Amino acid sequence: MTIELKWGILGAGNISCQFVHDLCLNNERKDGAVRHIITSIGTSSSQKGSEFIEKCDINSKNNEGVIPAVQSYEDLFKNNDVKVVYIGTPHPMHKSQVEHALNSGKHVLCEKPFTVNKKDAEYLVNLARSKKLFLMEAVWTRFFPAIEFLKKLLFETRKLGTIHRLFADFSYDAELAKLPPTSRLRDINLAGGTLLDIGIYSLTYGRILLDNKLGEESSKFQVKSFLTLDPTDKVDYNSSVIMKYANGSQGILTASNYTDGPSPFARLECSNGYAELFAQNPACPEKVKVVFKDGSEPIVYENNTGYNGFIYEANAVAHDISAGRTENAIMPLAETLLVMSTMDGVRQENGFVYPHDY
Repeated sequence: MTIELKWGILGAGNISCQFVHDLCLNNERKDGAVRHIITSIGTSSSQKGSEFIEKCDINSKNNEGVIPAVQSYEDLFKNNDVKVVYIGTPHPMHKSQVEHALNSGKHVLCEKPFTVNKKDAEYLVNLARSKKLFLMEAVWTRFFPAIEFLKKLLFETRKLGTIHRLFADFSYDAELAKLPPTSRLRDINLAGGTLLDIGIYSLTYGRILLDNKLGEESSKFQVKSFLTLDPTDKVDYNSSVIMKYANGSQGILTASNYTDGPSPFARLECSNGYAELFAQNPACPEKVKVVFKDGSEPIVYENNTGYNGFIYEANAVAHDISAGRTENAIMPLAETLLVMSTMDGVRQENGFVYPHDY
């Protein structure tokens, strides 16, 4: 049976364009049992919406015969042809937009970070549950085939043995001096800095690869951290977090806007060998190489599908909504709250406060 899911895309920026690319490619290829139909683009101006449709090449051929409406945010929320809203706007806008979508009876997939802090995240989780609507933070990394492959080696077949240590880094040279102070990376009022933008991915690898449990069931861990706050912008551009689990395994989880990161961007060390992860963008792992201490043939997994990688979470959302589920098993709301709480703790440890925290 083919599942059809009608999407409203809120925000006409780069991340939303990458997301709809995957939906349209899936439709064009007739991949799998899901067809994603983009029915509305919610933007601040009709011109921006029209340019988005053209730039992202959304057409009747790859969108199941539909040309999406260009609408204001308010009109998108009222649109009866929108079943689920994808929110790809700047961090501080998420809370009010998710709230508005839920109050309009829409299911929601919201980009990371879900909110600026755990307090706001809890409010939205409780709202979604009260309305029995689907809600998920778009942590696309968790849904990649490469991650599924590695997790099976770690937690099902246990071919790598005991997990000892993880190094994971997400860094790139953002050329901060060339950006205006109003840039989303620099502006504290836009929840700028490294931790919420890319450090969240390093933390996510610490959660994915060091623990096979989620949310309230997760293994106990401690966190020690350092953030380097820019004296002018007052936001963090260097983030270093050490995560130690009760079983002794450790994650050294870093992020920076000052310099390009290494390749492989992550290395997981275990009793029987190690695994390395490769990608152009550490948020979307493309290749895993596993090397064994006993000299066995290394295992290499590589994903060359042509998708950006958003299709995996989008398909998961479609299956969940079709089945009447209001949460996803791979990225449940309790896991979102756990990671938001961890980032709150890192900021508190380093005296880093956003205006949105008050």
